Amino acid sequence: MTTRWRERQVGEMAAQSSRYVAWCRLLFLVPLFLAGRQPEVDYFYHFWFNCLLVVYALWSVGRLGWVYRRPVTGFRGAVAAPAVDLLIVTGLAVAAGGPDSPVRYAYFIWPLATVLWQLPKVTAAFGAVCMAAYAAMSLPHLLTRAGESVWPVVVDEAYVLWIVMVCTLVAALLRRRTETVSELLDARELLLDDALAAEARERADVADALHDGAVQTLLAALHDLEDVEAVVPASGAPALERAQTEVRRTVQEMREIIFDLHPQILSAAGLSAALEAAGDRCARRGGFTVDYDLRLPGRVGHEALLYSTARELLGNVVKHARATHVRVGLAVEGSGAGAETVLTVRDNGVGFDKRIVQRRLREGHIGLASHHVRVESAGGRLRVDSSGAGTAVEVRLPADARPAGPAPDAPVP
Repeated sequence: MTTRWRERQVGEMAAQSSRYVAWCRLLFLVPLFLAGRQPEVDYFYHFWFNCLLVVYALWSVGRLGWVYRRPVTGFRGAVAAPAVDLLIVTGLAVAAGGPDSPVRYAYFIWPLATVLWQLPKVTAAFGAVCMAAYAAMSLPHLLTRAGESVWPVVVDEAYVLWIVMVCTLVAALLRRRTETVSELLDARELLLDDALAAEARERADVADALHDGAVQTLLAALHDLEDVEAVVPASGAPALERAQTEVRRTVQEMREIIFDLHPQILSAAGLSAALEAAGDRCARRGGFTVDYDLRLPGRVGHEALLYSTARELLGNVVKHARATHVRVGLAVEGSGAGAETVLTVRDNGVGFDKRIVQRRLREGHIGLASHHVRVESAGGRLRVDSSGAGTAVEVRLPADARPAGPAPDAPVP
């Protein structure tokens, strides 16, 4: 699994977690609103409670919009949000009656949301802050009512501690499960890379063997047939001509097979020329027309993978699509380190059901699925759209094939 792929996956997971936590924060308005409706709280405190609840609502909505525009993947941004939450919740608890208020249950519940981060140390630290905030909220209440026992506060703190410990354990288990899945994915990628590399070597060996063996033998036979053409009687001329035609046709077919196995044009003339050659051959076999929109400024990274994926897509059109027209596009979008090579293959065929692809994958027919994994492993994306007439496939790969720097640790959402 490449560094680019891992960085993107970690970033997507962090962004998703930050959005889930933001939704949890917004939905937390419901129990907070109900907690402030108790009739025994006097009007003065009700006023301040409602003001703080409005502030919390604005903060929750603003935070939700923020994480959708700019997902929080840094530690500072993640720590700042819970700090604001606890500050407002503490004010709400004081306004609703202190340690006797139903708002105090917020200190019990909020650590549960941090489990989504799958970072046990952060969950434990946040739980400790919750306990400290609860103690700070309870202290003025106890000081003004000196005759009351502190034992209920101690019991509540014990409950909060237990919840924090459980949440930390769950976060650790989830993180370990995620790491195990990541390790299994890494092993799968390595095995697939080894299998595909072995396939490429076998293809090259078979292509060389066919070129140096069978093709040369057929060409020699054709040369012998041409030599004997002058001495063959007129009655045998048609048979000799048919034999020469068949040998020439077989030589042409063998050369096309050799090209499919190991295209020399890719290294000699570049990706655009190789795609045109592959598209023309598939068009002859499938009986469709091909339009090309190939706009490459020069050589790009992952040319072999792009060509292999395009060949697989065009082969699927020949076998399954029953299309009459195919469009192949190739361009570089963006600039600098973020530039991507975009390959598109669109046909006007019958389309397909994605469930069939999954079933064929379980049956051992890897085909497009293997290319999907290879593209993602190289830091790219492969998207299939077969919802309307025909099928459109888009492949995006980094235009610069140089490896990225070391992957960072998993960020806090």
